[in-house]
Amino acid sequence: MTEFSCQNPEEHCDLHACQLTGKERNPDVDKIFENPRFACTNCGVKVHDAANVCMPKEL
Repeated sequence: MTEFSCQNPEEHCDLHACQLTGKERNPDVDKIFENPRFACTNCGVKVHDAANVCMPKEL
């Protein structure tokens, strides 16, 4: 199994899109995916704010 890096592991479980993509989402959570400006280099999810992914890379 490959381990991924996270620049902010203390918020990983609750706030990172990497964890949210596999869970049921609601309109408040969906807002982090609107107008994406960053992608996670671990999982590829695209979000608006770099703080919402483990390893952000600007799009």
